[in-house]
Amino acid sequence: MNARKRYAGVAGLLSATALLLVSCGGLPRALRNQIAAEKAGLRQADREWQQAQETVKADLAHSPALFQGTPVLTMWPARLQNARGTLDRAKNDLQVLDKTSDPKRAEQLLGEERGLRQSAVSEAQSVASDANSWLDFERNVPHYAAVMQREYDEIHGVDLAPVAQVVSKAEQDWPAKKADLDGRLASLRQSADDAEAQWRATEAARKDAASGSAAGAEVATLIEANDALQRDENALTHGADQLRAACGQLYDSWDRILADLEVEHRGGDTVYAEKLNTVRTHYTDVADKKTEISSNTSWVEVPASSYRAVENDLGMTIAHKDAGLFDSEAQTTAQPPGFAYIAPPSVGSNQYGYWSHSGGQSVWTWLPEYLIMRELLWGHSYRPIYINEYSGYQTAQRMGRTYYGQETPASPPKYGSHGTFTQQRYASSRYVQSGGYAGSSYSSNRSAGSSFRPESGSSGSSSSAPESSAGKRFGGSSSGQKFGGGSSGGQRFGGAPRSSPSRSFPRPSGHGFGGRRR
Repeated sequence: MNARKRYAGVAGLLSATALLLVSCGGLPRALRNQIAAEKAGLRQADREWQQAQETVKADLAHSPALFQGTPVLTMWPARLQNARGTLDRAKNDLQVLDKTSDPKRAEQLLGEERGLRQSAVSEAQSVASDANSWLDFERNVPHYAAVMQREYDEIHGVDLAPVAQVVSKAEQDWPAKKADLDGRLASLRQSADDAEAQWRATEAARKDAASGSAAGAEVATLIEANDALQRDENALTHGADQLRAACGQLYDSWDRILADLEVEHRGGDTVYAEKLNTVRTHYTDVADKKTEISSNTSWVEVPASSYRAVENDLGMTIAHKDAGLFDSEAQTTAQPPGFAYIAPPSVGSNQYGYWSHSGGQSVWTWLPEYLIMRELLWGHSYRPIYINEYSGYQTAQRMGRTYYGQETPASPPKYGSHGTFTQQRYASSRYVQSGGYAGSSYSSNRSAGSSFRPESGSSGSSSSAPESSAGKRFGGSSSGQKFGGGSSGGQRFGGAPRSSPSRSFPRPSGHGFGGRRR
């Protein structure tokens, strides 16, 4: 019987070991190494959480009179318990990882686990730091009273008048954003008023602090007032800069085009990179629709999840923002470049161009002053956009799907990593040269390419940057070249758009901004 039990135990151990080998064995060595490192990191995170809990408990017990009746008595333990729960979720992710053999799923779980672990450690350390800062304040009350005076002086010296002028101008140019901008400016003014009220309310406690007689509840009051002053100071100084920047964002439309993709293996690490071509149209005069157009290209390293999310979108605009919107309002559903600037057929035209009639079909025609933008978006490979193609794009947009230009489900895509247009336009890209089309039914055999090499200033390589017609390069490595838009006098790049004198839609009179709005 004992022999049978021992045999059963050994068999069970071998079975469990075999199962582990089957799951982990299917993952690349570099990924298995990362998983092992995360397990060690999670054990260290457990120790750091325990240390933070002991620190907070000791600090609360050290000075009961200081903490009595304050919100932190319950708030700090609650934050620590939330961090504990986050660590437990990270442990669950690692347990699932032990049973996963799919590399993509493993990368996703590993990224989630790492984020949870780092968040939990950061929160636990923050609670311990807060507790220590209270005791430090109690030991050095005169010093912190002087700090509060400097914070108040900084707040009192903030002049919101220049910011208000910037806001007023932006509201005139972009009336739709008036309520939003007014609200942000009002919030800044409220921070200034709150700081003034907080300062007056602590006058007696500050006098006691200066004389060295403040203790217990008065010190706690000063600590809370100091925290509030710090928040108000940050809200005013940084908030004013952020409001100026937000106003500036309204004057730009931009497109972020995925010009290349690459994966490089560095020792035990896998590095993912995207080459992004950003085409920006800046309004120098909104009323007269005068613009400047510029382009900038750069390689950036990205997480594996970000790389996977756009792996099918080479040559596509992966983010687009219209003028009159904040950067946070950008569209992030991938779309063919330039389509966002086209007016819906029901409208007929906008400041960028108009629908005309050519060869029995309606075709989009760019105005001369925006041929530069068209060239930067499409390069020398621009093809006319007909109304039926744009209608397919509109349908996909309404459904929240990416439009790849397939006329039928069985036909090859026109855009994206496996699109016929893209394979021609980006034939020299590192993604294509390294066999990026290998999984496509529309692919051809490609030779292995080079590895990702970021260049100085994070700019893109000129050898792989998109080229325009006439052999010119627009917006190469961090050149930030600018081209006059609305005031360009009709300068043409890449040839005139095809159209016949007979138009099915009238040429625009110059009213309206941007393409279609979400």
